[in-house]
Amino acid sequence: MMADSFKESYQVANTFENVLECYFQFSKNQCTLIETLLQNLRFTLDKDGIRKELAVILKDGFTF
Repeated sequence: MMADSFKESYQVANTFENVLECYFQFSKNQCTLIETLLQNLRFTLDKDGIRKELAVILKDGFTF
């Protein structure tokens, strides 16, 4: 799991730069996941009800 990989890398990071790199990679992966999800669900974004539901899911699921 991506969060587990982040924790493992973070725990062995021994410099400030390594910690920042871990966080940057984790954030980059989160953005990639969101972009991929939106691309895969693009056909549903044209419907207002589904758009609102997806907005709530994305807000709740990917807020950190």
